[in-house]
Amino acid sequence: MGLELDGKVPDAATIWLIRNRLVQAKAIDKLFARFDAALTNRGFLAMGGQIIDATVVPAPKQRNSDEEKTAIKQGKVPERWK
Repeated sequence: MGLELDGKVPDAATIWLIRNRLVQAKAIDKLFARFDAALTNRGFLAMGGQIIDATVVPAPKQRNSDEEKTAIKQGKVPERWK
């Protein structure tokens, strides 16, 4: 896209308009497939996370015990969380 780290970036409205045009052109899935392939070719594996200030950070994995999962399903708060 020709963007540099210290360069100006488009505002949110411009990005929204571009995204909508890509959706209308039915090109967004192909574009993101190419982007994913480019990341993979460079050794990156985009699996999931949260975007904070346009930075991908790992999202914490939930590691509840079976007892906690059962309590949650019953609408209770697990003891460890109190």
